[in-house]
Amino acid sequence: MTTTTYHILGPETLDKLAEGGGGPAAIDELRSAQLSKHLLLARYLLEQWPGPASERDAIADALDRARTEGPDRFAETFGAPLVGAWSAITAQAGSRGQASEADFRHLGAVTMVACAAAGVDGEASAPIRDNQIAIPGLGVVVAPPTADAARLVAGDGRLTVYAGDTVIHLPHEPEVESSVWLPVRSLAGAAPRHSIALSLDDLDPYRHGHHAPPAPRLAAAEVDLWRRLFAEAWQLLAEHLPERAAELAAGLRTLVPLQQKDRHTSRSATIRHAFGVFGLTRPQSAADFAVTLVHEFQHSKLSAILDLTSLSDPQDTRRYFAPWRTDPRPLAGLLQGVYAFVGVADTWRALRAVDGMTELAEQRFAEARLQVDSGLAAIEQSGALTTAGGRLATRLRHATDTLLASPVPIATAQAAERALEQTRRQWLERNRP
Repeated sequence: MTTTTYHILGPETLDKLAEGGGGPAAIDELRSAQLSKHLLLARYLLEQWPGPASERDAIADALDRARTEGPDRFAETFGAPLVGAWSAITAQAGSRGQASEADFRHLGAVTMVACAAAGVDGEASAPIRDNQIAIPGLGVVVAPPTADAARLVAGDGRLTVYAGDTVIHLPHEPEVESSVWLPVRSLAGAAPRHSIALSLDDLDPYRHGHHAPPAPRLAAAEVDLWRRLFAEAWQLLAEHLPERAAELAAGLRTLVPLQQKDRHTSRSATIRHAFGVFGLTRPQSAADFAVTLVHEFQHSKLSAILDLTSLSDPQDTRRYFAPWRTDPRPLAGLLQGVYAFVGVADTWRALRAVDGMTELAEQRFAEARLQVDSGLAAIEQSGALTTAGGRLATRLRHATDTLLASPVPIATAQAAERALEQTRRQWLERNRP
């Protein structure tokens, strides 16, 4: 495989990201670094390849040709967040000798999707799991019961699947479902200045790793609900937080629906090693969806920053009060929370301008900014930040002070202070030495 790029997070880019925003250019830098990480992990997996050397070499050659012939399309495909999830999961398992042959052979499927996108010919074997052949980022082919092996062939910009005696040409319209083809569905948001298209992936075999299991295949009616709610949430972001919308459009690529255990509770989580994707149950409102998009993308951004620079001393084993939870958190976890809640507070601040939402948004804004202020104070006093971490904290303080300077009704501010103190008391009672 050809070499990857060495990435350095420059001070100017770090400063932009450190205040909780960053802009599309900074997001593009993070995405570029993630692509290099995926390539490095793929190289490691090729070095550990369990099959014939000729098969390994063919995959490596196909990757190089796709990267050379169609660099932009290759980057979009191989830099996809669930490629990051697969590469990290498999590399970690491989380092312990626990990666399966199917885990390794998933690289062949990813490579053929990249080849088809780049207009490069190639072929590779692909694993069959539970009678399904995953076509990463696109969907799954339902394999015949008698098939024990599958091959993907890229040619003329299309993919053909060979499984047993069955030959399946993937459709020109990939979202058209059939008895042998289950496509990854999409979500879309459109506004005069900002638009976005995402995958709603309920098929990828490496979409797990959240604090709740991924949902199985969604019914068509459920997908329609997701689409309507997402479109409404995007309108809120594009109109009231255009800078956040621009960032999300630059970096967010996939949402993974999680199993809904409680209809009255929404859950969401970001995987540390996969940038531009997070899992969530369907939010209860467009406003909650908008806040969740910003919240989880903040986590994704900080995780990508941590791939490029350390922010805190790993030897610091102390546990800290995080105002949004009652369990003690390590410094790295507190940093994640503060960075995410700066985005949450900023989003609720802007949503105060939405008709019918002012009172709720005012309350949530007042609470979130106090939580950020409290958590950030503990970070500042920790004495365990690196130079880059100190720079981040300084910029976060500027963003937090700006949020604190925004006026709210006295009664709302006092209620937020009482709520914070109640959480602090619960934390102290739960974590007494």
